[in-house]
Formats: sequence, structure tokens, C-alpha cells
Amino acid sequence: MLNAFNAHSIFEVSAKDRFRIDSLLAYGDKLILGLSTGTLKVYRVHSPDTPDVSLSHIQTIETFSRRKIEVLACIKEAGILVSLSDTNVHIHDLNDFTLTETLTKARGATVLAVTSNVERDPETQIPSIVSRLAIGVKRKVLLYSWADGGFQEGKEVTLGGQVKSLTWASGHKIVVGLTGSFVMVDVDTASVEDILPLEHANGAAKVRDEKAGWGSYVGMGGWGSKSLSTRLSGDELLLVRDSNTLFINTEGKPLDRAPIQWPTPPDAIAYSYPYLISLNTTKQQIEVRNPTTRTLLQNINLPTVAYLHVPPPNVALQHAGKLFFVASPTQVWRMGSTDYETQINDLVEAGQLDEAIRLVETLESVLLKENKEERLREVQMLKAQRLFQKHKYEESMALFAQVSAPPERVVKLFPKEVAGDISIWSDEGHESDGEEAEEPAPTKEREEEPTNENGTKDDSNDDEPNEKEKTPEPKKYGGETASIFSFGTRRTAYAASVANNDNQPVDDTPRPLEGEELKKAAQELARTYLNDVRRKLTKYFDPEGNPVDPLTILSPGSVHEASMKDPLESSFLAIEEAPSSGAVPPSPTSPINPAVERVEKLMETCRLVDTTLFRCYMLIRPALVGPLVRLPNQCDPDVVSQKLREQGKFDDLVYFLERKKLHREALELLRFFGQAEDMNKAPSLHGPQRTITYLERLKSDHIDLIFEFSTWPLKVEPKDAMEVFVGDTGNSESLPRPAVLDYLEKQNQDLAIQYLEHIVTELQDMTPEFHTRLAGLYLTVLGKDNTPLTKASWQSRFLKFLETSDQYRAEKVLSWLPRDAPEFYECRAIVLSKMGRHKAALEIYVFKLGDHEKAEEYCRRVHLAGPSNTEVATESAETVYHTLLSLYLQPPVPQAQQLEPALRILSRHGARLKASEALKLVPENVRVKDLESYFESRIRAANATVTENRIIAALRKSHIVDVQEQLLDARNSHVTVGEESVCPVCHKRLGLSVIWRLPTGQVVHYGCAKKATF
Repeated sequence: MLNAFNAHSIFEVSAKDRFRIDSLLAYGDKLILGLSTGTLKVYRVHSPDTPDVSLSHIQTIETFSRRKIEVLACIKEAGILVSLSDTNVHIHDLNDFTLTETLTKARGATVLAVTSNVERDPETQIPSIVSRLAIGVKRKVLLYSWADGGFQEGKEVTLGGQVKSLTWASGHKIVVGLTGSFVMVDVDTASVEDILPLEHANGAAKVRDEKAGWGSYVGMGGWGSKSLSTRLSGDELLLVRDSNTLFINTEGKPLDRAPIQWPTPPDAIAYSYPYLISLNTTKQQIEVRNPTTRTLLQNINLPTVAYLHVPPPNVALQHAGKLFFVASPTQVWRMGSTDYETQINDLVEAGQLDEAIRLVETLESVLLKENKEERLREVQMLKAQRLFQKHKYEESMALFAQVSAPPERVVKLFPKEVAGDISIWSDEGHESDGEEAEEPAPTKEREEEPTNENGTKDDSNDDEPNEKEKTPEPKKYGGETASIFSFGTRRTAYAASVANNDNQPVDDTPRPLEGEELKKAAQELARTYLNDVRRKLTKYFDPEGNPVDPLTILSPGSVHEASMKDPLESSFLAIEEAPSSGAVPPSPTSPINPAVERVEKLMETCRLVDTTLFRCYMLIRPALVGPLVRLPNQCDPDVVSQKLREQGKFDDLVYFLERKKLHREALELLRFFGQAEDMNKAPSLHGPQRTITYLERLKSDHIDLIFEFSTWPLKVEPKDAMEVFVGDTGNSESLPRPAVLDYLEKQNQDLAIQYLEHIVTELQDMTPEFHTRLAGLYLTVLGKDNTPLTKASWQSRFLKFLETSDQYRAEKVLSWLPRDAPEFYECRAIVLSKMGRHKAALEIYVFKLGDHEKAEEYCRRVHLAGPSNTEVATESAETVYHTLLSLYLQPPVPQAQQLEPALRILSRHGARLKASEALKLVPENVRVKDLESYFESRIRAANATVTENRIIAALRKSHIVDVQEQLLDARNSHVTVGEESVCPVCHKRLGLSVIWRLPTGQVVHYGCAKKATF
């Protein structure tokens, strides 16, 4: 059990003395004893906070009282000592103990209580210390206040029963314990309010009926009952009657808290921060409890102990368990307090982790040598580990998450199936690291089990496993859970030795989780703890999944500044930011750069969390692995790859490798299963489609991988595989086009042509090199032995390209075209046209192809296109018809003259030819009748020109008349300025000033014209 207090005997009545101790009072460094003979003994306490505490006698007042001194109290601020003797209340000087006053009205008193508080004057608001005295006289409570060197009588309150106890709840209210009940008395108004216990019905708490009162409260009644009360920390008080308790606030309202079930009714209670102290004269012992958990923590046996005295301020920090005295009629003990770190450690070693947590939470930071938050977190993590060992996985993981436990500490509790190499368990089923655990012989202190308020064994902190779980005693313990295992083993081993007379060894070796138990634990680890940690860590990654320096995220003034209070997240900032004096500041790329170290620490934590979560999913629900690996994660690639291969989840493995940018491994896996003959092992990966889809998502940075792994899909499914280079994915457009073209040309010229057609026609790439190479590839394909239909198709595509493209190098293409191949005559004509050599192109149409319609169409296109911009052009577009006519009528040797198409040109396009030059070309033997259509078209064109000119001249004359009319109207307009005319801008008279007439007809001053807005 806990060793919170140690009793040190500081005074003992010798056998020859004929008196006993009836009361005691401690204040400052003095201890006053009231004896049965009416004598007062005053001592000074030396070294009160050490085991060497002792007393030195100061003085003895033999004639202090004629009867025994029952109660002693003092008001240090007023320098007075109050005593109760022979039912009379006396006031003494605290320095020389002389009697100054006897409160005659208080004759018959049985109890009294004093208090001192700082109060403000209602009028001046000046703070002052106000001391009050309450005295219980039969059924009355007499109230006094100290002022002007003496007590002044206050209210007198009559109650419904004998006054048994008095406890000040505050400076203005006092709790009065009566024979059968408790009441709250307001000292200012003398009002009395009954304190009624709570009644629990169907899980709801309500105030008990006033008629029932305390008499119907279990154990609260009877003439032999004692009404005890004491002030606790905060605004709480504790009322005790018989074996039951009631917690109330300073207003007298009951609190909905479970009562303390006393095995034996206490004879006195008091509060010594932070514990509840009770005295039992029947058992002759002092009991120490935690008032929050109501657990019995310590029993101190003292012979004939009868009095308990905790001097004020027992609820304040400055008290902290000091100057705590107990006494018997013949002896006084000073109760020394063990330092709180030792108490916490004792509770932890005893397995009373809940009590340790409550103690740390209750204590203020100034009372602990260690950091309170860190200490509390450590104990809570030990409790979570204990819950884990007791197979309470949900509670354990919830507590781990609540305190933001380090992931390493949580994960290592699991076997290697979940924790991997950091597990504390070896493959043989015992802890992998640790030292020999020494098993000391059980001492009396270790044999004692923690008990609850009923005095029975407390199961809340019992770590004894069930009978079915008992295994042989372990030899080694390691890691952060060693203390838990060793303690539980010691307790179980001792219990087994008591229970079994033959002292047979009990197998209690901690073993790793297996089977369904492991799955339950892993499910709670993933659901409750790991997902909570992952949620916290997401803020440290940008939208692209790259880690960010935690110092940037948690900087003061940022959105996540509050996360600095989280122990796990603040641990990322534990690295020193500034270099030591005289040291050279590290560069951003230096391995000792603090920012780099913070990011590495963050990534290490994320890697552990995500990898463990992956292992948990593989164990409890493999279907969740897919969403995990598809989303941004920091899983260990080696672990994930191995596990997914073992389970045959190759589809998820491909997604994971892609997410981790391990593209080569992913593509090799796709190639293996894509080309495999057996498609049952990974049917979703069979064939080239998954490889094609994967390659489509790769960017230009991985062009080598694209070339390497697109070869086999291009051979199997070239149409689909070409989507990697020509698909509408965005990535295909960013690929280096010269490299892609070279690669595709090596694979298949048809694929290269498809790619060039895509970038030329759809992407509008105007690079001359691509256009020229496309023309060359067309020529290469046309030079192969193809079927007539295929060849005609390629010929049509080639001609269309030559006509529509202006970016290829015409000279180079012309040099590639054969001169004497009839299938390339038209191609040469188009290329010559691009070069501006219209005559050479027309010669091909007229003499080699003999297609007069195409020759005429060619001239029409050139004429409509206007003058050629080709620098090497030797003929203009206006004379292209004249060139065609000259080829018909004056052909080169050995070509014959072609009169009929020439006359057709003259008839259709005569207006576009100069008459003088055209007629010179016409042979003399041509009849005029044959030129009739030519002359008609020429005359009609000339008349149209004359008519057009006449119409234009008439329109211009009409326009001049209109303008002259507008001028005349403008000159005839006028305005009249009289003596009363006012400028609409400045509202002053115009008079003889220079004026300005606006287009609206208004007249303003010349200087106001620029200001006018109308």
C-alpha cells in the first residue's frame, strides 16, 4: 500500500505523570497540549519536516483551567487562544496565555469553530481580515466576530436538534451537524437550510424528500451516530454520519458523487492536502484515502489513538501535508509526509495507476520536482499499457490517443506481425530484449493488496490474469513494459504461493497476442489510435504530399499554433534551431540542418504509423488495404511489397508502387503478369491495358521508362498503346517530341506517321523538321510494295498533307520526289507551287498529267490567294492565267499547240487577262467567231467597270450636297444674349463677356466651356 505518511512519536506521558491529553493545537512552530488536569503545555516543534522532528518545552500554565481542556483553537491574526472547558468558552492571549474574557452567553457549549477570511468593506471596498467564532450550545449556534480587540456578539440561531459538529464552509456560511441531520447556516442572515442527501432512482440523482430527511438515508440515524464534517479542496465539503458520506458544495447543495462506504464508522475526519484522513478509535488506526476515488491508500496503526488535528490552512497548497498531528491520551505523533514523487512511484509500483493519476492531477505543479504534465502523461501511458495487458484494448488505445503517446511505445507492445522489428517480442514468443529480472522476496508491504472504501481488495488496479491465462514465471523483461510485467508477476507469484500449499510454480509469462485476440487488439489500434495520429500528421504535408518543416506549421500565430501543446507534435520541435556560439550555421542541404532533422523525425513517425496501419489492415480486414495504398501514405515499401506479394494482392501493389514513385518495380510487375500465359493469378493485370494506363500517367521525367516498357504493348496492341503518346492525357503533350519520334520510327514507321500526324494536325506544331520528316515517311511508305487500295490511301494522305502544310522544306521534299514516276507528278506540282514556280507546276498538269481541269483549278487557287509571299517566286499570281494560256498556244518543244483548252481559258477567264498580251498569243488562223465569247466577256467586264465608276461619282456628288446643306444650316443658327441671360455653368450674367455656344445650343462663358458637362 501507499506510504503517504509516517508517524513520528514526539511526546509521551511518563508513567509517573497523573494526567492525560484531552486536546491539542498546532500553529506556526508551536504545539499546545490541553491536559485533563486543566494544565496547558506549550512546546516548540523542531525540524517538523524531517524524521528528526522533536519538541522543546517552552512553558507550562498550571492554572489555565479548573477542569479538563476539551477544545483548543486560535486566531493568529487576532493573537487570541480560544478554549472550551467545563462547557465554558474562554478567550486567552496567545502570547502569555492570560485569560482575557469568558463568553458567559456560551455556557453549556459543546463544540466551537473559528475562521479567518479576507473580506472587503461594503462601502470602502478596503480588504481586511475578519475572524469569526461559532459556538454550539445545545440546540443553538452562537456567532461572534472579532473587532476592536474583542469578540462582538452576532446572530443567535436556534436549530431543531443538538449541535454535534461545526465546520466553516466559507466566511459567511457554516455547516452544523445535528443529532439527526445537517444544516447550512448563513451567519449574515441567520437563515437555516437543510442539507438533504441525494436519492438515486433509475440512474438519475435527485434530492431526497425533506420529510424523509437523513433518517431515511441508509445508516444516517440513531442516538449513537456521530455527525462529522470537514472542508475539502476547492468548494467541496464532506459530511459523515455512521458509515456513509455525502459530498456537498459550499452552498450546501449535494454533489452527485458516490459515497464512501466505511467498514467501521470513523470517530474523526480531516483533510490534509491532498488526502482525506479518518480516525477509528475502535481499530486504533488512521486511514488515508483519496477523496476523489474514495480508495483506501494507507492504514496507520497507533495504540489508543483518539485525537486528530490538522491545523489550518489544511486545504491550501502551503499546507501540503505538513504539521499534521494525532494523539492518544498518553502520546503525540507528528505525521511526516513522504515527498510526492515517491508517493507517485509507490502507487505505480503497486499497480494503483488510477490512484497515481488522480494524485498527479490533484497536485499543483509547484509541489512536484518533475514537470507535472510529463509525469501525468507517463503514468497514463503506464495505465494504458496495463489495460492492454488486461485485454482491454479499446480503453487502452483510447487512453494512448488521449495522451498522444509516442507511436513507438504503443506499437512495440504488439508481436512482429503488427510491430515488425521494433516489437518487444521475439519469434520464440518471449520479449526479445531486456535484462534479467530480479525477483525479490515478498515483503510485508508488498503482500498488502490495495483496498477500496469497503476494505476489500480493489479489482480496478488488480493485474492478476485469469486462471486460464496463467503461464510459467518469466525470466526476462525489457522495454518500457518491463516494470508492469515484473510487478504483475511478483503479485501473482506470491498469491499463488499462498493459495497453493505445495508452492507449485504458476505460469504467468507474458506472451504475445495470437489469433482472434491479436485481431481484436489490432482493430482497436488501427481504429482508435493510429487513425487519430494520422489525422494529426496530415497538416505537415502540402497538397502534393511533400513534407513541410514542422516549425513552419507550428509557428506562433499560425492556424495550428495550439498543436504545440500536443506532446507528440511538439516532439518534432525538440531539435535545436540555433547553432552553438562560434559554430558555423549549417547550410540548408547540410545533414545536420535542424529543419532537415525535423522533417526526418516527422517522416520516421509517419512511416511507422502508416506501416503499422497497413499491417493491421492486412490482419483484420484486407479490403481496407486498397484505399490505404491508393491515398498518400508513408508506408515502408519493403514491408508493403512483401505482404502484398504474399497475399497475392498485386493490383494493390501496383497502386502502392506508383504512389511511392517506384515506377520501374511497378512496370516490371505489370509486364510480368501482362505477358503471363496463366491469367488466373492476377486477371486484372493480364494484357497490355494496365501497362498502357500506367504509362499514360507518367510525365516526361520518366521518358526512359516509357520507352522501355511501351515496346511490348506497341507490338501487342499498337492502337491502344499509341494512346501513351497521342492520348488526351496532358502528359503526352509534354513528352520530348524528337525523342518520341525517333523511338516510334525504330518500332514502326506507321506509328511514327501516326504520331507526326497527331502533333502536326491536332497539336498544330509548326516545326519544319516534323513536317519535313512526315513527308519523308510518306514517301518511304509509298515506296513499299502495298496493295493498290492501300497505296491509293497513302497517296491521298500524302497529297492532302502537301497541300495543307506550308512548314515543310519544299526544296528537300522536291529532291526526294522522283521526276519520272507518274504517281508523283501531282506531288511535284504541289511542291513546285509551294515554291512559287507556277509555270513548272502548270507544265506538269498540262503536259504530263494532261488534266486541263486541274490546271485551271490550280490557276484559280493561285489567283484567289493573291500575290505569292515566296521569295523565290518568279511569276506573280496575276499572270498565272497568262502563263497557262501561253503554255497552250506557245508550248515548248516538242509539245503541240492546244487551241481548244486555250479558247476555253479565254472564254472563262478573259477578263483576268490583259487583252493586248492575250491577243498577241492567239494564232492568226483563229476565226473571230471562235473568240466571240472572249470579246463578250471583255466588253461586259469593261462596261461593268464604267458603270461602277459612274455610280460612285453620283454618290459622291450626293454626299457633297448633303454636307453643304448641313453647313448652311449651321451658319444660319443663332442665339440671343440679353441683359438677363445667365451662364448655366457659373450662374452669372453673360453681359459683354466672351461667350461659347455649345452643340446643344446653350451659351456659356468662354472660361466655363471646359467645365460644362451637358
